Amino acid sequence: MKIPVDLRSDTFTLPDDSMRQTIYNAEVGNSAEGEDPSVTQLEQTIAGYFGVEAGVFLPSATMAGQIAFKVHTRPGDVILIEEYGHGYYFENGSMGLISGVLPRLLKGERGILDPDQVRKAIDHKELARGRAALAVLENTTNFGGGAVYPQSLLQDMYNLSHVEQLPLHVDGARVWNAIVASGAEPKSLAPPGGSLSVCFSKGLGAPMGALLLGEQAFINEARHVQAMLGGCMRQVGFMAAAALHGFEHNLERLAEDHANAQHIANAIAANPGLEIEPAHVETNILYFEVKAGEQRAAQLVSELEQENVMVWALGPLIRLVTSLNVDRTGCDFAAHKINQLLI
Repeated sequence: MKIPVDLRSDTFTLPDDSMRQTIYNAEVGNSAEGEDPSVTQLEQTIAGYFGVEAGVFLPSATMAGQIAFKVHTRPGDVILIEEYGHGYYFENGSMGLISGVLPRLLKGERGILDPDQVRKAIDHKELARGRAALAVLENTTNFGGGAVYPQSLLQDMYNLSHVEQLPLHVDGARVWNAIVASGAEPKSLAPPGGSLSVCFSKGLGAPMGALLLGEQAFINEARHVQAMLGGCMRQVGFMAAAALHGFEHNLERLAEDHANAQHIANAIAANPGLEIEPAHVETNILYFEVKAGEQRAAQLVSELEQENVMVWALGPLIRLVTSLNVDRTGCDFAAHKINQLLI
């Protein structure tokens, strides 16, 4: 059986032999009691990398984001978030269930919000309408095709946050891709006085895990909510060691994923059956639109699977995500099959 060219998501990555050996050798303890040395090392290393005071290791980036929402807000508050932001669009109403808050959806440009847009959406705190208590940015954007927030725009957001006393949470599930693609200083990607969540089970190739990062007082409260949600873990240093291994060994190689995504985009750009803008492929996510519509897109997914190429459809859009699962040969094969089937 041939190994499939799996371009569905970078969440399908598998630990390589060296990561498996790291897992085997990891020193562990009771993480819920603060006694797991591998967890402590990961939290301190990544907090230092982003220049923040502290971090807490969690099972998933979804939990990290929802804990951030809970800590930053109170029931009845409003969260300003892009209309396809992961914390709203992909997380099954969790912000309402867990935090009792409402989303105010803003339409971004490829998932990126503009500071003026956020400013206009803020209800003054003395008004009777819902209090805007938090703004959420996604860097890189998921539904926006892996777009990276320009550094100047982030700085404007930080200034807005300070002036309006509106905390920012950055959903940085793929912030590693943003760092590699933009060359930005990692410390510039964590909002002052706000929070940042990062994920290890995507491009870095770990089996699981995320960190929520921020000021010490914020993380203390985050640990309280972690316990409320059943997110405390015991001898989880095995997974923390895998996450740290991914950070130390797989960060720079993300440039290969970005180059592979661009390579596929260029290879299919002339296909008359689809629409794609190769210039919009900044990192490891690319979307193209099937001109014949949603039904044909779904059919194409099935046809590609028969040819051992796995992708996802979202309506008339096809999403491909490159990762350490797929080398350049696999990308060439996928592009060839797309061009062969979609005519």
